Amino acid sequence: MKKIMFTGLGADVTEAAVRESLEKVGPVVEVLIVRDGDPQNPYVVVTMNIDDDTAYRITARATDYWHNGRIINARMMLH
Repeated sequence: MKKIMFTGLGADVTEAAVRESLEKVGPVVEVLIVRDGDPQNPYVVVTMNIDDDTAYRITARATDYWHNGRIINARMMLH
């Protein structure tokens, strides 16, 4: 299992929207939206049942991606 952290998604991000987007790539086990600190700029940690190559492809495509007037970034978590 791999964990990927997304930033830049905006205050209106929902678990359902994240899950729906990423289920196209692989099985989503968990979506955690963290709004502590700055609720207008939450970060999202997604646990997926995918291999290293797939996780790399997701982070490469989502990093510096312009969406709804915001820059989205994705990083693979090491734990």
